[in-house]
Amino acid sequence: MNESKEKRPGSTMKTIDKAMFLLGFFSPETPEYRLSDLARAADMDKVTTMRILASLVASGFVEQHPETRRYRLGTAVLRLARIREASFPVIAVLQPILETLTGEVGESTHACLFSGKGMTTIAIAEPHRSTRVFIDPAQPLPIHATASGLVFLAYADDAIVNEALRRLNVPTTYTDSTVKSEIELRQRLEEIRKNGCAISSRSFENDVTGIAAPIFNWHGQIQATISAACISTRMTPELEREVEGAVLRASVTATRAMGGEPPKTFLMKIRENA
Repeated sequence: MNESKEKRPGSTMKTIDKAMFLLGFFSPETPEYRLSDLARAADMDKVTTMRILASLVASGFVEQHPETRRYRLGTAVLRLARIREASFPVIAVLQPILETLTGEVGESTHACLFSGKGMTTIAIAEPHRSTRVFIDPAQPLPIHATASGLVFLAYADDAIVNEALRRLNVPTTYTDSTVKSEIELRQRLEEIRKNGCAISSRSFENDVTGIAAPIFNWHGQIQATISAACISTRMTPELEREVEGAVLRASVTATRAMGGEPPKTFLMKIRENA
């Protein structure tokens, strides 16, 4: 009896992991799934998938269309999102800063949070021009292939960096410029720490150059990122430096607006690069 009780927590955690894994398949491109399609996508048997979905339906995180019988995200997701924003209003604080940054650089800008495996976009500002980078807030950004992800890794704890390196054993290559090895990644992170920000050109999409900087909390630890997503073909060395400076200044503004303070070493790098 005691042995059975000891095994329950581990079993519960495995179930939670599987539930979170299933939730990750819902996207704007595929907002609904039939049971068989979701089981196939997740590489799970239908019985296990149905059991997990039943728990998610009971808790409100997933709902089933009464006619099509397809599954989609439920209202509990919205409730948690509202609680998060009400208790820690990241979007309300960062949105006007992004609007100002976009007005200054003339490019799309966005802020991201680390979500365990990649970067999640939480706020976006777009310029008033026809040719601009489209940012899909529902698309996770790979941590090794985007400026947002790279700058987060550069200032993140060793455990997060080590996990990212472990995942690079079987890397996903998006373009010829995507980081492909541990040596290359470590070199990039060292360069980012020296410069204060990350510049990643054509590493995720072929005509996008990302320029990202960290947003720090009150302990001087990175908690989010702020970035400009620029059309690569219109970038010049002079424009790149201007955007870099604007993003770095915006990162300081965002850090202080969220009650944090950039480390002195970071502020010194900004002054050196000014």
